[in-house]
Amino acid sequence: MQALNSFFERYFMPFATKLNSIKGLIAIRDAFVQIFPLTFVGSIVVCINVVLLSSSGFIGQFLVKIIPDLDDFQAVLSPVSNGTINLMAVFIVFLIARNMAKQYEVDGLKAGLTALASFFVLYPPKVDGMLTESYLGANGIFVAIITGLLVGYGFSKLTKIDKLQIKMPDQVPPEVSKSFMIAIPTAIIIILTSVIAYCISLIEPQGLNALVYAILQAPIQSLGATPFTPMILIFMAMILWSVGIHGTFTVSPIYITLYASMNIANISYAAQAGTTAGSPYPYTWFALFENYGCIGGTGNTLALIVAILILSRKKGWKRADYTKTAKIGLIPGLFCINEPIIFGLPIVLNPILVIPFILSPIVSMGLGALMISTGLVLPGTLDVGWTTPQPIKAFLSASGSWETAISVCFVFIICVLIYLPFVALANKQQTNQ
Repeated sequence: MQALNSFFERYFMPFATKLNSIKGLIAIRDAFVQIFPLTFVGSIVVCINVVLLSSSGFIGQFLVKIIPDLDDFQAVLSPVSNGTINLMAVFIVFLIARNMAKQYEVDGLKAGLTALASFFVLYPPKVDGMLTESYLGANGIFVAIITGLLVGYGFSKLTKIDKLQIKMPDQVPPEVSKSFMIAIPTAIIIILTSVIAYCISLIEPQGLNALVYAILQAPIQSLGATPFTPMILIFMAMILWSVGIHGTFTVSPIYITLYASMNIANISYAAQAGTTAGSPYPYTWFALFENYGCIGGTGNTLALIVAILILSRKKGWKRADYTKTAKIGLIPGLFCINEPIIFGLPIVLNPILVIPFILSPIVSMGLGALMISTGLVLPGTLDVGWTTPQPIKAFLSASGSWETAISVCFVFIICVLIYLPFVALANKQQTNQ
């Protein structure tokens, strides 16, 4: 185990440290965390419309017998999408630039506004005097990220150059003075953005969004659209967790950036189609990890708790510490909070429990992907909150599919079976000692 620890410290610790110190990735990660309330509201509204207010929904098919015009009530909540998921790129460009500027200790609000202005300078040309909504949501996420990062960084550097600051007398109100100080840097950024937009239009008449989507976003989405990518990411996360590093948090800048536009596209699709069946990206991080790889928390630790409680009833059980920790961690585990288990047993640096801890989510996510690919279950692509207990989360995230909920229960049983022999081995080790 000492050799394994040394290997992790030598090769994975520097990676984790470096990843968590990159300002751009931190800005992106924090932006999507900050915007979660809006994506949550958008997802919940889709769930309500699909499950409750649709005559073909899981519950709606019964309600329609009482309320014949049930489908008409969807119009009450449908506009919510226009203010949430359909404007994600607009929110993201502002937040990323703001977060970048705050890390450089400059005015985040004005950096965000400058980035927002630049985003629309780069936006596709008007059609019949109106802006198209095509790139305000999922399709515009990549340009929003790029714009937010570059403007946030450029704004932070330019505003610190004394020669570019217009300094007002002390008698001038502070807010007015601050606005004048950043006027020249703001003008430089927006004018430069306009020049860039013109140059791009000579190559691609539809602007930067169309160019980036064709060259960058579509290929990256193709990479992320396979079930193997989430499984590789969870393997990296579990390795980090095994040595006491918050693995999912560490790799979050990767999966958030990779799947952001896909998640929004899935929610938009479900809002229009009334179901997650046929979702454009069925193998996202959320669809596989949140539903199949995080039952009770990262590593499917609710299955570990159940395995401990099962074996604790058998004669010869010597791990009273495991039993006590499992009972303490049961209620939090139902809501996907598993730190009491990870650090209480502990799993961290535990040569026995770390094996099923890494293996369980990989197997469970693989099974989930297999069931989705064969059409046995609908993909759970709607984000209904990570603390929602399973199988309720699976049911709601798959637009009210009981098949998906049952599949999570099946996978959970498999995970319990994976943990059982290792828990028994840990007990045997204690007995021998």
